[in-house]
Amino acid sequence: MKIWGRRIQVQSNGMLYLEKSPRVSGVEFARILRIFWIGLSLRVGLVLFLQGTGLERTLKLTKDAFLYDSLGKQIAEHYRTNGGTSWPDRVSGVLDHLYEHFVGLTYYFTDDSMLFVRLCNSLAGCLVILATWRMARYVTDADTAYRCGLWACFFPTQFYYSCLPVRDAHSTLAMTLVFLGMTALTAGGKRSHVMALPIGILLTAGYRTYVATVLVFLVPAGLFAAMLLARSQNKTKFLGRAALLGVLALGVAGPAGIEKLSSTGKAAQVMDMDYWNSTRQKMNRGSGALYGGDEVPELGKSIVSTVQGVAIGLYFFFVSINPAEMDSVRQWMAVPEVLIVLYMIPKLYRGFRRIMRYHRFEFIAVLFVAVAITFAYSSVTTNAGPLMRWRLQVANVYIVMAAIGLSRNYAFEARNRARRESLESGREQAGGVPAAPPGWQLQPGR
Repeated sequence: MKIWGRRIQVQSNGMLYLEKSPRVSGVEFARILRIFWIGLSLRVGLVLFLQGTGLERTLKLTKDAFLYDSLGKQIAEHYRTNGGTSWPDRVSGVLDHLYEHFVGLTYYFTDDSMLFVRLCNSLAGCLVILATWRMARYVTDADTAYRCGLWACFFPTQFYYSCLPVRDAHSTLAMTLVFLGMTALTAGGKRSHVMALPIGILLTAGYRTYVATVLVFLVPAGLFAAMLLARSQNKTKFLGRAALLGVLALGVAGPAGIEKLSSTGKAAQVMDMDYWNSTRQKMNRGSGALYGGDEVPELGKSIVSTVQGVAIGLYFFFVSINPAEMDSVRQWMAVPEVLIVLYMIPKLYRGFRRIMRYHRFEFIAVLFVAVAITFAYSSVTTNAGPLMRWRLQVANVYIVMAAIGLSRNYAFEARNRARRESLESGREQAGGVPAAPPGWQLQPGR
């Protein structure tokens, strides 16, 4: 049964103990909503500044924005003339080109307004804040979850790219929805939050088809790993929901849909090692190139070259810059974020240990997917610029892990919070409920 939104469990000794509940109070939601509005206001301010000054064009901060602008105008003109002008050859369908369609339709209704596209991207970036907070709240306490939302709001790359007319804010939101759905599934959360998983995968298929192709296999593998490696009272509910999602996925997409997904664009070569090495050679250009000249280690050629290539990729995935080659504005702009990431790395280790001890079932599937994507990007990418943007897809998972690891005495603080909350709940109830034991909120092996 539930009292004041908290599940009550009858233990073998006859006592009633309060359990962790995925519900949040109105005060909690109002608190994170303030961060949402602050983040949106600051992003709108930066959007207006960039739109008015044209600084990104002057400093050549991103080339993709100009490409999407050109494609969007072609698509909008095609609609305005009822097909009288040519459709851009680059945009062959919705899979992997959803953002181009979004820009084209937005231009069609707003007379080629890039400002409106930027504002929509800012909104998508702020929705990431709420999704990250809710994902964290299924795993940990209110204060730590709030910290996750705060960090997601002001993480420099996440803040900056949500103000540009590029697809990164949208693809980050899609991936965060995937992680929210997975966490709600394992934590026994709301059905609407569980549905974020298929919605996120569908959106990811539109923005980055090759990632969605990998997710089709990684998500079930991660959930299966959670079943094998952790204990939880939510497993029965989890299995029922997972089975239902599987049936819906097969019914909606079917084998033909999965085959279409896996044969579109880069997804067709996602398991081809030669394609990976070819991509590594092509991307190793410009100011962000990881290797000097043409000396790019080939993956699969030898153990040494493979380990070297992946290790260097992992370094730049997290650190982003080479201190010996600071020869561009974008590299200097990355320095504040590098300092933040270096500060977070020890917290990541501590947070991982706490997750494995206290929140294993709720979060191990998400970690499995995030780590797999981290290694994939680190292996195939040889340019720090794209790598810095693409890591946003999993950055919020690491933000949750670092926030859990930030407290020096996480278990002690959580027990104190649990005791305070149970005492307050007991005062509000006429009959009263015995206070929860010190370890009610943190149950090893969950």
